Amino acid sequence: MDWQAVLNSIDDLVFQQTGKHLDSLQMEILKGYLNGQKYEEIAETYKCSTGNAKDKGYEILQLLSDILGENLNKYNFRAVVERLGFANSQDRIIGKLQIGNLHISPNPETAKLENRDATNTQSNPEKTRDTNATVENVLHATKLNTVSKLTKLRLTAEQIAEAVDLPLHEVLEEMK
Repeated sequence: MDWQAVLNSIDDLVFQQTGKHLDSLQMEILKGYLNGQKYEEIAETYKCSTGNAKDKGYEILQLLSDILGENLNKYNFRAVVERLGFANSQDRIIGKLQIGNLHISPNPETAKLENRDATNTQSNPEKTRDTNATVENVLHATKLNTVSKLTKLRLTAEQIAEAVDLPLHEVLEEMK
């Protein structure tokens, strides 16, 4: 997995919901969760106290739990990230959008199979809809942001529309 791309996608999601980016300690903590590190290891890497890492970890998990509509902890974080399609896979397409090797869109069928931790989400369809709408909004914003990058590669509007699965008129509007 390209964890930096995954963390950047999570940061974009947090920014869209809160107007604030993750700080460097929060990013280090999330990277530690993805790598199965303990708070002591994360704190040593970041040069802070274990208590500070735990406190910040709790805060970011609560924030992401609210945004994603399901109870996150350091043990299920990686599985949730992979299930929601923030994960990188060179061998399979998880969702609709592929930029390089990063796949962003969630696949509901995969989510049903892989989500053994999300009984909370399954029992609350309203939270599931809100989460899906949030992820779809991030996906759409990411697609629009990608247009300018692909324009720099001298792709035509038609090529970009096809590559990022957007209507041609939206691509043309974004290229203005």
